[in-house]
Amino acid sequence: MSLVALVAIFLLVGLFTGVLIGMLGIGGGLVFVPALFYLLPLMNVPETNLAYFAIGSSLFAGALATSNSAILHVRKQNFSKDSAVLVAIGAALSAFITPFFVVKVKSEIIEAIFATVMIVVALRMIFESSKNEKFKLSDPLGKPFLFLLGIFTGVLSAFTGLGGGVIYVPSLIYLFLLDARIAVGTSSIITAITMISSALSYTLQGTGANSFNGSIGFVIPEAAIPLGIGAVIGSFFGVKIVMKSSSDIIKKVFAAIIIAAVIKIIFT
Repeated sequence: MSLVALVAIFLLVGLFTGVLIGMLGIGGGLVFVPALFYLLPLMNVPETNLAYFAIGSSLFAGALATSNSAILHVRKQNFSKDSAVLVAIGAALSAFITPFFVVKVKSEIIEAIFATVMIVVALRMIFESSKNEKFKLSDPLGKPFLFLLGIFTGVLSAFTGLGGGVIYVPSLIYLFLLDARIAVGTSSIITAITMISSALSYTLQGTGANSFNGSIGFVIPEAAIPLGIGAVIGSFFGVKIVMKSSSDIIKKVFAAIIIAAVIKIIFT
């Protein structure tokens, strides 16, 4: 398949992902990583390093997509400054440092970690309920736990290519008692910082025997850039669509598709 055709496919995948980001509030990695596992081999990316390139490129694309959302929330002042700063510091540190260890782990193990996390996230999307008030703490956790939340999620992001929004949002609501709207805005900012930090780390690696023609470290621009641009555009449509449809049903169907895709990756 020609490079032009592949770039067009990446752009379409990005558009689709952007719509889902706008509709469901998910991170792009839920779609980017499985898509990259299927599409990067068409660019002759070696199977031995496929997981690293998929995660690195997903984080780069997600950084582009989530930065746009973060800017919008900052302009509307829809975020908690203290929460955003403390979580972001922890996330930025761990998300940058962790990839240096990730690339030393066997690709098969990375795929297994990714698959496990994806299935857990998808199952949560299927079975979650809007009536979860009973899970809220009576008092919010202290500020040091915000830093620890960032550390934990930054590590997970570097291992899976996800931005961390699926962890940030419920944690900020149920553990730190932020208003749901503020939690989403705060999560958007933290997710952008998490993905930017981790993506930068992946671009600094992958030289020598691990390099691939046209890549910057473990990021492939021909894949990551159109994915990110498409997602930015698609997110505007997703926000409009969600006002006219039920996102709960779409979320459950989407989660089922994700589980099917991950199972296929495991047994391929």
